[in-house]
Amino acid sequence: MNEAPDVNLTTREMGVLRLLTDGLSNRLIARRLDISEKTVKNHLSGIYPKIGATDRTQAALYAQRLGLTEQRDATPSASPTLTARENVVLRLLARGLSNRLIARRLDISEKTVKNHLSGIYPKIGATDRTQAALYAQLVGLAD
Repeated sequence: MNEAPDVNLTTREMGVLRLLTDGLSNRLIARRLDISEKTVKNHLSGIYPKIGATDRTQAALYAQRLGLTEQRDATPSASPTLTARENVVLRLLARGLSNRLIARRLDISEKTVKNHLSGIYPKIGATDRTQAALYAQLVGLAD
């Protein structure tokens, strides 16, 4: 992901980005901001090119690096037991790679990547790839 040094986001875009880092769906972001889901999608479509992101996971990681996330506990209380392969998959996910690129990098199928992610999510308390990527950033896996 290419980061633009001088990013001009509107106040509303910053609000959408902050809520995105909480792992909220477009529907929940819309409800919180009292706007339509279509408006949320439009804001995200405007945010991505400004920050050099291609999807919501990359946008959430960008926001976290900028400190736009709410400060939570510095590290999770329990360290989950991830396999070596799950750690590698999580690290690549935290770098913003898609399942397809993770699969190519590790010379495995996309289905295998999905299976690894399905095993990772409950171990770290995540419900989707954005939350998993943010968790990986929080614990220092995305160096």
